Amino acid sequence: MAHVPVIVVTGPSGTGKTVTCWEIREILRERKVAHALIDMDNIRWCYVPDSRDRFNRELGAKNLAAVWANFREAGADRLVLSGVVETREDTRLIEQAVPGADISVYRLHVDETTLEGRMRQRERGRGLARNLARAKELTDIMARNGIGDHLIDADRELDEIAGEIVGLSGWLS
Repeated sequence: MAHVPVIVVTGPSGTGKTVTCWEIREILRERKVAHALIDMDNIRWCYVPDSRDRFNRELGAKNLAAVWANFREAGADRLVLSGVVETREDTRLIEQAVPGADISVYRLHVDETTLEGRMRQRERGRGLARNLARAKELTDIMARNGIGDHLIDADRELDEIAGEIVGLSGWLS
């Protein structure tokens, strides 16, 4: 089983997980570091009433395994993941989906006022109240569960955030 370095960027909605991963991708591309980028939200979104897998964690892990296998076959040897990690079990699901995964979790954090402002700016319509409540809930859950090998201040320029994560990862050494 090959060693696979994995950067997981997590945090509540509104902290900038997706755009941070896009910036990490650009840094790695500039340095010609082979990698794949997967946004877990995009591969686990499915609504089934009364599902026992409320946030589709198991479905996401199955899809991650399939997508990673294809990226691996294409030549990617490192993985950047954007997604919510609430518990250690979420990390274990990633380890099962990506054989040889050596995971480092980077939890993005902003203050509550910034988080609410970002959510109100990006969310529209019926989902605003639900997504805002969930973002606040996730902030508490992640702090309580000690999620993240590194806590990253995400209330600054995107290139600084991504640069810090890439630097901490050691991928460019």
